[in-house]
Amino acid sequence: MNTTVWIGGLLLVLGGCSTHTPIAAPSSKPLKAIPQLDKNQSTLADPFCCMLPQDLGLKLPEYGPKVNDLERFEQLMAPYVERNGLDREDLFEIQTTFEGRYFSPWNYTAPPQKVQEVTWPLRAYKGGYGSNLRPVAPLWFESIKNTSNFEAYGSLSQKAITLKRMDIRALPTDKPLYKDPSLPGEGYPFDLLQNSSVNYNEPIFVSHRTKDGAWSYIFTNNASGWVPSDGITFIDDSTALLIQKSEKVFIIEDNIALTDSVKGFVAYSRIGMVLPLDRVEGEYYYVKTVDSNSSIKALSIPKHSAHIGVSRLNKNDMIAIGTEMLKNTYGWGGMYGERDCSSMIRDMMTPFGIWLPRNSSSQSKKGEVISFVGLSDDEKLSLIQEKGVPFETIIYLKGHVLLYVGTYQENVMVMHNIW
Repeated sequence: MNTTVWIGGLLLVLGGCSTHTPIAAPSSKPLKAIPQLDKNQSTLADPFCCMLPQDLGLKLPEYGPKVNDLERFEQLMAPYVERNGLDREDLFEIQTTFEGRYFSPWNYTAPPQKVQEVTWPLRAYKGGYGSNLRPVAPLWFESIKNTSNFEAYGSLSQKAITLKRMDIRALPTDKPLYKDPSLPGEGYPFDLLQNSSVNYNEPIFVSHRTKDGAWSYIFTNNASGWVPSDGITFIDDSTALLIQKSEKVFIIEDNIALTDSVKGFVAYSRIGMVLPLDRVEGEYYYVKTVDSNSSIKALSIPKHSAHIGVSRLNKNDMIAIGTEMLKNTYGWGGMYGERDCSSMIRDMMTPFGIWLPRNSSSQSKKGEVISFVGLSDDEKLSLIQEKGVPFETIIYLKGHVLLYVGTYQENVMVMHNIW
């Protein structure tokens, strides 16, 4: 299972890139003028001011080329899963090793990488453009290097857990860095410093902090980089052991409120989150979470939004999880809480207990690797149909991964996330 297929040709798609029609000038009805504020009222005089354009019968202009396959093929999970999916009766070996991978940061006693390996951004980024699309001053890079405090690398070396979902940054700053905004793919939103993201209450290992303490350098089970220090809390061995020994709740629905009886809302659910079970009551699972005081607190989540334990690969869960994924837009490195190509596939596989690396090149090396070097496009498509297992096969192009979902109307179909 988890066959990784190399391909160099263009594929018909479920979720993105394919044949484009020429770009045409946008055509739309003129938008209503911004309504004026009635001086005698505290609200806008126009009752339609806050309605969506589609509610007013208006059409927003479209920018960029249309993707024909988005109109040719159903943009739903069910038809593809019902036609091509499998209901596995047993777990695969890879599904039995998930927890060891997931909790690996808590097994570290020192940073798992040498300082020379993790300081690559300081060497790689000597220039670029900022959020104002102006060149960033060389002194800024010197300041970042100084505050990064890599002289203290490994000085903390402690177990910790996240208190919120956060971006993982290549340098200790929220400011973006673009290579060249005048070139496609080198400006917004492709921030060079957006490394990855980390979920709420995810196990991490903390190496050290910046000189002012505002940022912490962390390792997750799939990435490393900088996060705000106020978004983590250290835990002791007994808390880590309690969490690891508990049954696990795997989230299968995004943006469901995790709540407690006192504070109310604490965090949103996210597919890819794994939380320890506290108890089951009525229509809710209660999960153990760690708060900012490093204390255990039980939060509730509806049963329909999660399941207990690793799930065997099955059609119902694949439809539910895939449908959630189709609601998302592309998020470079997890930016804005969205997913890019590799994190979409990684998160989709997590509820099934399949651990995948974070980036596309690393994912391409998991499982049985079949190279298509030297084959024609037709030969590649034939081999995909022969060797590929729907919803268990990753197709890799340089810098991009796609999930093979079988065939539809004699076409090879894939699901992927693109900008």
